[in-house]
Amino acid sequence: MDKVRMNYKKFYNQIKYRTNVFEWYPFKMNSSLLYIGDSPILIDFFEGKFDLTVSEISEIDSIKNTLFNYVVIDGVFDVLDKKKESLSKVLSMMYPMGEIIILANNRLALRYFAGVKEFESDDFFGHLKRTNLLYSKHQWESLFKDLSLNYKFYYPYPDYLLTTQVLSDAWLTSNINLQFEDYHSFRYELFNENEALQSLIDSGDFSVFSNSFMIVISNKQSDIVYSKISTERKDEFKICTNIVKKIEGYIVEKVALTEKGIQHFNEINEFYKNSQKQNEKWFKYCPVRRIDNKLIFDFIDGQNLESLVDLYVKNNDFDKVFKTMDLLYEIISDGIIESFNVNEEFLNVFGNHDFELLSNEKSIRFCDIDIILENVVLTKNKKFYILDYEWVFDCTVPISFILYRAILHSIAISKLPSEQIDKLYKRYGISTELRGLYLSMEEHFQNYVSDKKISDYYTQLNSQVIELSKEQNREFLDIFVKQNINIEKNTLFNSKQIHFEQEVNDCDIIIQLGKKAIFKINDIKINDNLISNFQTNASFVINNDYYFLEIPQIQISNREKGLLKMNFYLFYYGEDCINDIINLIEMNHNLNKELYELKKSKIYRLTKNKF
Repeated sequence: MDKVRMNYKKFYNQIKYRTNVFEWYPFKMNSSLLYIGDSPILIDFFEGKFDLTVSEISEIDSIKNTLFNYVVIDGVFDVLDKKKESLSKVLSMMYPMGEIIILANNRLALRYFAGVKEFESDDFFGHLKRTNLLYSKHQWESLFKDLSLNYKFYYPYPDYLLTTQVLSDAWLTSNINLQFEDYHSFRYELFNENEALQSLIDSGDFSVFSNSFMIVISNKQSDIVYSKISTERKDEFKICTNIVKKIEGYIVEKVALTEKGIQHFNEINEFYKNSQKQNEKWFKYCPVRRIDNKLIFDFIDGQNLESLVDLYVKNNDFDKVFKTMDLLYEIISDGIIESFNVNEEFLNVFGNHDFELLSNEKSIRFCDIDIILENVVLTKNKKFYILDYEWVFDCTVPISFILYRAILHSIAISKLPSEQIDKLYKRYGISTELRGLYLSMEEHFQNYVSDKKISDYYTQLNSQVIELSKEQNREFLDIFVKQNINIEKNTLFNSKQIHFEQEVNDCDIIIQLGKKAIFKINDIKINDNLISNFQTNASFVINNDYYFLEIPQIQISNREKGLLKMNFYLFYYGEDCINDIINLIEMNHNLNKELYELKKSKIYRLTKNKF
C-alpha cells in the first residue's frame, strides 16, 4: 500500500495545477500557515504568501508555543486511524479566528463505484472494505459534532488533486456543467459518470458521493459558494470565476491570478463600456465594474440557452432547437456588418490559413466570439443577457465562425442525431470546407489562450479504460440447452476457460451457443461419464478445435438422467474475424491436402530430384 500511495502522490505532485484547489480561496495574506502534507508544489505555493511551517502529522507535537492562522491538512487523514485525536491536537494550535482546511477523499466517492481503483489500496471497490480508513461525509460530520466544531463542506471537482470547479451545498444546481474526467491509469467504466453526477445533483445527493472534500473548520466562513478555476491558460488569462453570496443577493467576481491578467480585465471592462453606447433593443451584456484585480458582474438569475436546448433535445423537439439557434444567430449578427479582412491581430489569434473561403462571409469587428448557448441567459421577465464576453479582438470575425463555435461547444447539441447537426450547419451556410477551416481557426485560438493542459500530463500514463457497455457482448456467453421441446438459456461470464453444468433428462440434447465461435472441447460428461459420440455442425475440426461458420450446435444422444458437464476453451466468440480465420484455415487445409496428394503422385516422385 505504501508503494501505491507513493506512486500516485508522486504523479499528482508533479503537476502544477495541484494548486487549483486553493487558487480561489480568500486567504488573508501575510498570515501564518501550517502545512501538513508532502506536495512540493503546494509548499512553493504557500511559501510566497505566508509565514509557512511544514510538518508531518506525527511531528506536530514538536511545534511548541506557536499558533497559526491556517492549518492545511493535505490528504493525510485518508490513511490516518486516530482522526479525532490528531484533529484535537491541531485545534490547540489555532488562533481563535483561525481556519483548518482538510483535503480528503470520500469513502463513498462515485468514481470508486464506477470502476476506479481506490487510490490508497489500488483495489477495485477497496473503499468498501471495513479496514479502509477513508471517511464518508456522514462520518466527518459525526466527528465534528463530537468536537463541537463549526464547519463547511466544499466539493472540489473532479477531486482535490486536480480541481477545475469547487461546489458547495449552497450551490448545487442543474446549471453546473460537469464534464467528468478521470486520470487513473487503469479503470473500468461501469456507467456514464457525467449523467450520474447530474442525476445526483437533481436528487440532492451529490454531496454524499462527491469524489473528495475540502472541509473548512472555522468560526467565520467564506461567502463564496461556487468557483470555476481557469488556470490551463497563459498567465495573462488565468482567472477564477466565483459566485459570491452577499446580504443583498449574489454577485459574480472574476479574479485575475497574475499581474499580467490586469490588462485582460481592462479590455473586458472597456468592451462593456462601449457596448453601453450602442442602441441595445432586446439583449444586454451583463453589467460589470472593475475593482483592483477583480471584475464584479451582476448576477443574472435565469435559464441559460444551453439548458433549454438540452431539454428540447431530450424531447426530440428539433424545431425548438433550430429556433433557439436562430435567436443566437440574431444576437451574434447584431452589429455593424463588414467585409472580411485579415490583419495582424487576426493572424495572431486565429492563425494563417487559406482564407479564400471567407471572402464573402459577413463579419463583425470588435465582437464577442464566445456567444455560446451557455453564456446567454433568459430571465423571468423575458430579457436576454450575455454573461461572459472575455474574448473580444480588434479584427473582423465571420459571423458563421462564431455560430460554428456555439454548435461545437454545446454539449446539448452534441447529443443530437448527426443528420440534425448537419442540418444546423447547412442552415447557416457552414459547408464541410468551412467547418474544416473553422476547426483549424479554433485550434489556433485555443493554443493562443492555453497553457499546458491537465490532460497533457496523462499521455504518459498510457491510461486504459474498459467500458462495460462495449465489453458486455464479448464478455458474456449465451448457452442454450434444448431437451425435447424445452429450451433453457444460460448466460456465463466469458472467462475463456468455460465450465458449464446443467441437470438433464434422459433424452436427446442439443447444446447451442449464442454466436459463431471457435473453441476447443476438453470433455463432455453426464454423471461423470465421458461422452464421445456427439455430433456438431462445425465446418471442420482440427485436434479437438472446432470451427463454426454457423451458430455452434452440439448434438448428444442421451439416455441417462443426471448432471451434464462441459469443459471447453473459447478462442473466439462473436467476433467479426471468425469467418476470415476459418476461411484461411480451410484454404490452408485444402492446400496441404492437395500437396499431400501431389507428393503421392508418380510425376512428383519422378521429378523431385531433377532440380
